[in-house]
Amino acid sequence: MKLMFKKAVTTAYLCLFACLSCKNSSSTTKNAELRTYLQGEPLSLDPRIGGTRSCQVFLRQLFEGLTRIAQDGTPTLAAAESVDISPDGKTYTFHLKKNLWSNGEEVTANDFEYAWKSILSPNFPSNYSYAFHLIKGARDAKTGKLSLNDVGIKAIDDRTLVVELNHPAPYFLELTANPLYSPVCKRVVEAKPDWSKQAGNEYVSNGPFTLTSWKHQAEFTLTKNPFYRDKDAVNVDSIHVAIIDDPQRALGLFEKGEIDIVGEPFGPLPLEAITDLVKQNKLTTQQVGGLYWLEVNTAQPLLSSAKIRTALAAAINRDEITRHLLQGGEKPSFTILPETLTSLKKPTFQDNDQKTAILLFNEGLQELGLTKETMPPLTITCWSDAREKAIASAIQQQWSQTLSIPVAITTCDWNTFFKKVSDSDYQIAGASWYTWYQDPIYNLEFMKYKAGGLNGTGWESPQYAALLDASDMANNKESRALALAQAEEIIMQDMPIIPLFSQTYKYMNSSKVQGFYLTPVGQLELKGVSVQ
Repeated sequence: MKLMFKKAVTTAYLCLFACLSCKNSSSTTKNAELRTYLQGEPLSLDPRIGGTRSCQVFLRQLFEGLTRIAQDGTPTLAAAESVDISPDGKTYTFHLKKNLWSNGEEVTANDFEYAWKSILSPNFPSNYSYAFHLIKGARDAKTGKLSLNDVGIKAIDDRTLVVELNHPAPYFLELTANPLYSPVCKRVVEAKPDWSKQAGNEYVSNGPFTLTSWKHQAEFTLTKNPFYRDKDAVNVDSIHVAIIDDPQRALGLFEKGEIDIVGEPFGPLPLEAITDLVKQNKLTTQQVGGLYWLEVNTAQPLLSSAKIRTALAAAINRDEITRHLLQGGEKPSFTILPETLTSLKKPTFQDNDQKTAILLFNEGLQELGLTKETMPPLTITCWSDAREKAIASAIQQQWSQTLSIPVAITTCDWNTFFKKVSDSDYQIAGASWYTWYQDPIYNLEFMKYKAGGLNGTGWESPQYAALLDASDMANNKESRALALAQAEEIIMQDMPIIPLFSQTYKYMNSSKVQGFYLTPVGQLELKGVSVQ
């Protein structure tokens, strides 16, 4: 089966899609620059490492994979000219267009193979190898059990890439649009391993823009890539990105006309400003399939008890947090999946169920041989953003009042926070999670194994893993959906993750800025942006 992507737009995606602007850019200014910002220094601008939401905002502009996500949320061919899919849905043969790197060299299938396999190298410092586990041999290669040569990623020639999957994956083409699936220029990376840490000639990319300047902790600039395959569709000459840690300062610069877009996904708006902005009808809000939850380190003695974890979940008043603290269209959540993807028939706990919370907490302490006087202290870790600290403070107060226990809060910068959670160096941590594609498996898959990836909870369940395996091997949609629903039920009964609320993107943009959009899962596309 050969796919050329010229037909059939999925109705579900159309219903979810919200275009931020539909005006044409006939009056676009020559040498136009889009001025925006990012809250905090990027973790990395190497697409294999920078898998965080903030990094991927700009990695999507710097790199291009085999596909890109269109305005309706569906994957369309990008670096690939066409793709052949085997009858069993397990082998994808991609035929590449003529694509050039920003240094003028040709992008080859070998660059894709090299990039993907480097992520799967046991010593490569990426937390996102789990995104490749559906590829044949990928997980065994990452754990050192299999040679990278035996992984199902093969460049047959300069323009042909063959990918073998462990099982059919209806979401695979959507996944290949993620920056993690970008190529990197093998010759440049091997010659200079630190290529991605500075702008200049060594920073080579194949997307609409390239990185031309970077003053760390201050600013960086993306400039139109003259070698980009679709350069005529790129309307601005540059994107200037200021590093602004303080959301209030970012809002102030927007109000002065010094930046063109403010809010997510560049950074959160000041929590204290949301109410007035909503009243003044200045705010655009969009559901993006994101969730906010608490990750629980089940390796901690107190938190090893499912009853303790469930008691903590039941003691939280989500309605109060979303309606009175956040006020940005967020909704209480009771599962690990977004509302559009969940199969949970009824919650495994109730919101603000203080009676049940007290009962389960006391039972959990008794089973652990502890009392409130002898239990270890409980600490919430969050990154040092005002919104994050406000959420942690609300939970701290609710737990203290309902369960009569002391709760501490510790804060740190984003990169430190990310490392702490990845290394399981915490007790309870507040975390935002955004799905990468419209399928339940993404949110469920990252909790499959406690070793590696982003699962820092220490939780693992053979039954849960078996159900995810069964969903992969299912020969029809109904069987797959049933297995995923059962897995969702298990993880919510064990509660290694305590769901809090659905996320929304809240932003404002200057009327001068046209042509950018967010996909249904919150991926920002600036390729067609124009500044009038």
